[in-house]
Amino acid sequence: MGTSVARNDRGAAAVEFALVMPVLISLIFGMVWTGLAYADHISVNNAIREGARYGAAADAASGSWATSVRDRVMQVYANGTSLTTDQICVRLVKPDDTNAATAWMGANCGSPPSSWASQTVPNAATGSCLVEVWATKPRTITLIVFPDLHLNIGGNSISYYGRTVTGCPALP
Repeated sequence: MGTSVARNDRGAAAVEFALVMPVLISLIFGMVWTGLAYADHISVNNAIREGARYGAAADAASGSWATSVRDRVMQVYANGTSLTTDQICVRLVKPDDTNAATAWMGANCGSPPSSWASQTVPNAATGSCLVEVWATKPRTITLIVFPDLHLNIGGNSISYYGRTVTGCPALP
């Protein structure tokens, strides 16, 4: 009749584990790094919002208004590495998005949102100002076995500058 041959499956589990483990570790590290990048995104946005609030209350007529707002963003950002001055942009604009005389423009903060002010505050009073703050920060998500993902995180905020009674002080 037929002969039965005994199979030896002792090493199969070790081989399966060796095949699955790199993918599993990459997945876990990817989730951790993605979570850290998202936390960094939240920190950047909070710092930008605080900078815009600070700029709305500060005296824009002073020569250091824009750098003070930029420095406030850098102080509030709390996530390991700091934002650099090149990654932050600040400006005071009219509601029709006319460029400001008072501004700090970092080299790597990205381009300003187009028609941002007029869309955000369409019924702003004539002569009023808006504080715009935005930033961009590079971030890397490490996946161990797979190539790293490089992305830019950032955000923007706008606040109504209501400090002056007679109109926007820094703009003609």
